[in-house]
Amino acid sequence: MATSIDRICDCLHVLESLTGRIEMAQEMGSFLGILENPERAPFIYLVQGQLAPPFRGGETGMSTKLVLRAIGLAVEKAEIPLTSSPEKKLEELGDMGNLVEHLFSGRQGESLPFLDVFQTLENLALRGGEGSQEEKIRELATLFLKISPLSSRFVARFVVGKLRLGVGDATIIDALAHWQGGKSAKSPIENGYNLCSDLGRIATLLGSEGLDAVRQLRPSPGFPIRMALCERLSSGEDIFEKIGPCAVESKYDGFRCQVHTDGTNIQIFSRNLEETTAMFPEIVEGTRALFGERTAIFEGEALGYNAETGGYHPFQVTITRKRKHNVKQKSDEVPLKMLVFDLMYLDGESWLDVPFLERRHKMESLFPTRMFSVEEEELAPSGVFGTSRLIMADHPSTIDLFFDEVLEEGFEGIIAKRKEGTYTAGSRNFNWIKLKRSYKDALSDTLDLVIIGFYRGKGQRTRLGIGAILTAAYDREQDKFVSIARIGSGLTEAQWITLREMLEESTLPERPPSVLSDIQPEYWVEPKFVVRVRADDITRSPQHMCGRREGEEGYALRFPRMTGEPRADKNPFDATTVLEIKNLYQKQKNLLVRHRPTSGDT
Repeated sequence: MATSIDRICDCLHVLESLTGRIEMAQEMGSFLGILENPERAPFIYLVQGQLAPPFRGGETGMSTKLVLRAIGLAVEKAEIPLTSSPEKKLEELGDMGNLVEHLFSGRQGESLPFLDVFQTLENLALRGGEGSQEEKIRELATLFLKISPLSSRFVARFVVGKLRLGVGDATIIDALAHWQGGKSAKSPIENGYNLCSDLGRIATLLGSEGLDAVRQLRPSPGFPIRMALCERLSSGEDIFEKIGPCAVESKYDGFRCQVHTDGTNIQIFSRNLEETTAMFPEIVEGTRALFGERTAIFEGEALGYNAETGGYHPFQVTITRKRKHNVKQKSDEVPLKMLVFDLMYLDGESWLDVPFLERRHKMESLFPTRMFSVEEEELAPSGVFGTSRLIMADHPSTIDLFFDEVLEEGFEGIIAKRKEGTYTAGSRNFNWIKLKRSYKDALSDTLDLVIIGFYRGKGQRTRLGIGAILTAAYDREQDKFVSIARIGSGLTEAQWITLREMLEESTLPERPPSVLSDIQPEYWVEPKFVVRVRADDITRSPQHMCGRREGEEGYALRFPRMTGEPRADKNPFDATTVLEIKNLYQKQKNLLVRHRPTSGDT
C-alpha cells in the first residue's frame, strides 16, 4: 500500500524532535522497514534535503522570494484573511515551514501518495526556460492547497533547502543497518556507500536483493567513489615510525578531481562529489584522447598552469576556473594541468584492493610522464595530464629533505603512502599521511572548519554587515558539528562582504539540530560552508564543545584567522574532526616538552 505524504512527514516530525544519533537511527530504520521499496530511495533523498544523490544534482531551484510568491498565491486562492503580508510574517516567525503551517492551520488537506508529491518536487527542479518561474509558483501553490499544514511545513523547508533535521549520512547508514538487523550490517552498508556515494541506491538494493547484493557492489563509472582521506603527522620521523619505508608524493593545492569514463560518457567529480564536468573541457578532451572506448576511473589534482613560467598558479588563481559560464574564455586565461596520482578502475576491473605501488606503475603506463606545453597540448589533448611527483623514502631524513624541497617549489607539503596500501574509499587512515607542517612549529598546518553562525560586528565592521564567524569541527561519533572558534580576521573587506552575502542565504532562526554549541551567535547558519583556518595553537576551553567530555574542557584555537573565502570543493563532513584536533593538541604538548630548555641550556 502506498505511503502518504502525511505519514512521511509524521516521521520527519519525530526525527526533528530527537537529538541523539542512536534514537534517530532507530526511528528512521524502523520506518524504512514499513515503506514500499520504490519509496525508500526518495525517502532517503528527502531526509538528505535532496531530490537525488548530490552528484546528480537535486535542488528545486526555487528561492525564498519565489516560495513566498507561491504562498501568497495559495493564500489568495484559499481566501485566507491576512493581518500582514507573508514576507512580514516570515520575519516574525523566522522559518518558511512554520509560516506555511501557520497560514494553513485548520485545513485538513488530502492524504496524497508520497511518490506523487516527490514527483511534483522533481517537476519543479526540471522546469526551465521562459515562463518556468511562474509555472513553478503555480505548481507549488497548488501543492500547498492539497496537503496538510504539517506536510506543508516540511515541503516548504525542503524547497528552500532548510529541512533542518540534523540527520547526516552517518546516521542514515546506522538507520539502514538497524533496518537490516543491527551492527553487523553496518560495515557492508558503509563499504557499499563508499563505492557508489548513493544511499538511496543502497536502500533500494537492500529492499530488493538484500545485504549480499550490497556486499557485491563494485566501482562503476558514473557513480563517484568517496575519496580516500589522509591522516596527519608532524615529521618524517613520525611518518617513518608509523609506516616504515614508503612512497612520498608532492601535495598540491588545486581541484581534486575524480574522472570517470565508460567509453562514451566522461564525468568529473569534485572532492565533495559534485559533478564538475562542464568546468574542465580540457580534462574531458584529454580523457577521450587517452582512453577512447576503454573504461576507467582515476584521480588527481587540477592546477592552474602558468604557460610563461612552466609553473603552477596559487589556489586563488586556480579557483577562478570554478564557473558555469564563460568556461571557454576562462580556460584560455587559466589553462589547467591535471597531475594524476591514483587509478581505481580500468577496463571493467576494480583496482581499489591492489597495493599502491602496483596501482602507481599501472597508472604511469597510461599517462604522459613529462609535462606538455600548452602549444603541444593543442596537438595532443592527452598532454593536459601529468603524474604527481613521487620518491621512495627508506629513511626519515629522505622524507624531511623532500618536504623542504617541495615547500621551496611553492607546494603545500607532501603525502606519504604505504607501498602495500589499498585505496580505502571514504576512509581516513594511515595508508596516506599528509605532512603540511614543520615539526619545529606548534601549529603551522591549517584546519578545515565549518561555519555555524556569524556576528554583525561593531565599529568599522558595522558597515560590512559582518564582524566574525563561529566555526565548528566535525564529531564523527555524534554525527554533529561542535564549536571550536570564533574568528574575526584573515579576510579583506571585499571578502567579508562576499562571505556575509553567502551566509545570509543560509541563516536559520535557531541552532540547527546537527550543531552543538553553548555559544550563541547573532545568526545561526546551515552548517555547509567550510573555511581553511590557521591558528597559533590549540588550547583547552570551557566555552567550546569540541572534545568536551564530562570532567574535561573542550578545545579552542588561539589567534585563529581564515586563509580565504569558503572552499566550495570541501564537504562539511570531511572537515577537521574532533579526533584530529585531539591528536594535534597532544602532538603540540609533546613538541613543547621536546623543545623545552633544560638546566644545561644557555
